[in-house]
Amino acid sequence: MRPHLSLHCYLQDTPSEQALPCSDVTIHADPATLRAIAHFLLASADTFDQAQERAGMHAHLQDAWPDWQDDFPDLVVVAA
Repeated sequence: MRPHLSLHCYLQDTPSEQALPCSDVTIHADPATLRAIAHFLLASADTFDQAQERAGMHAHLQDAWPDWQDDFPDLVVVAA
C-alpha cells in the first residue's frame, strides 16, 4: 500500500460545512499530552490494521482519552 496523508481542519469559531485542507498542523502541548496523542494514533493504526473493511473507519481522540477537556480541539483519524 502506498503511503497516504492528508490533513484537514475546521477553523475555531468559524462555521463550516466541510473541513479545509491544511498545509501543516502545529500541536502545542505538554509532553504527557503528546504521549496520549501518540498512544491514540498507535492504537488507531492497530485497529485499522486489524479491520477486514476499513471504509468509513475513524476514531476521535475525545472518545479515547480520559483526560480530554471540552475546550480541547478534537483529533479525528480516518482510515485510508
